Amino acid sequence: MALADVLHMPEQPRSVQVEDGFTRVAHGIIEALSLADLSKRHYKVLLVLIRQTYGYNKKSDEISLSQFETKTGVLKPNVSTAIDELIEMNVILRTPGTHAHCLSINKSYPQWTGKAKVDVSMVWGYQNNNPRVIETITGGYQNDNSGVIDSITTIDNSKRQDQKTTPKENLSRSLRERFEIFWAMYPKKKSKTTAEKAFAKRKPDEQLFNDLMAGLGRAMTSEQWQNPTFIPYPASWLTAGGWMDVIQTAYTDAELAVIRAFNEALGERIGAVDEAVFVEARAGGIRAFTAHLKGDAEAWKRYFPAVRDKVDLPPHAGFDYLISPKGFGDVKGRMAVKRNPDGTKAAGEWHATASGIKAKAVEMGIAFSDDEPVPAIALRVRAAIQKSERS
Repeated sequence: MALADVLHMPEQPRSVQVEDGFTRVAHGIIEALSLADLSKRHYKVLLVLIRQTYGYNKKSDEISLSQFETKTGVLKPNVSTAIDELIEMNVILRTPGTHAHCLSINKSYPQWTGKAKVDVSMVWGYQNNNPRVIETITGGYQNDNSGVIDSITTIDNSKRQDQKTTPKENLSRSLRERFEIFWAMYPKKKSKTTAEKAFAKRKPDEQLFNDLMAGLGRAMTSEQWQNPTFIPYPASWLTAGGWMDVIQTAYTDAELAVIRAFNEALGERIGAVDEAVFVEARAGGIRAFTAHLKGDAEAWKRYFPAVRDKVDLPPHAGFDYLISPKGFGDVKGRMAVKRNPDGTKAAGEWHATASGIKAKAVEMGIAFSDDEPVPAIALRVRAAIQKSERS
């Protein structure tokens, strides 16, 4: 009988290996968490969150209280309390999700507060104050002395050249922190690696970074960026120096003059424009309108009173319609209509009948033949009226 048939050796579980899967976590997060004065429940919640996010190469994840309870052994009410406390300390960020709250680690550890607040100067360097440390290794099942603890003195190996799990970093630590703040705020999160390279080329110091973020804030309030289609990719925006773009946030004096002329002539009739509420598209429309009238710089001053007195406006007419190319064209076709002070049509209008049109033409000294169509005569009469009004 073989010895193996007599002695039943217990199977030893296989030791875990990196090849079976690993979680990439920035050194700064681990070091900041080790300095934070958190409770056991806090750390349990954080370990699960790190495993469910960074363990799957995700920044955030929807994790239910039931999942936390299963993975930590902590009851759901206590899990909920621990999460709320971590959020209050700004260690965890929470946003609405589809099935549960979406949670993520706040990597900007200088923002942590309360018991989680850490001395930032101790992160990313405090281990180097003691170049030689005691590393305790539990041999486990890898040696013949299962469970024996070996203590050795070794040099800190956090920067070994043979580490293969960390790709080449585009950014230094300080730039990384600033980039993550920028990335969190930028509304179009596309091509992050390319954005990192563009950010690294700029190398923004504190002053430039503040200017950059202020410019981003202005751009996000612009009308153009309200449509995601027109938001540039972050790398393109950084390369082009988008934070230096002049974003108009109020009407110019020239634009206000046009608005006030409209309000005075037609505001009561079809609704005044609130000059305190800036609309970027409206400002552009005003500039296009006045450019169209550049042959007569003062034409816009006569335009709105003429519309009030002579034009039967459609129900949808308003300021934006009247200064648009279509509205301006429509108004020109209606311009000869006289109105009473109350806005109603005046009686006995010359264009109402063929005889009236011809009589008006004679009155204005416009020659015409009996064969000329009446509408053509009317058009020439209207053109003559408009010309006389401008003179």
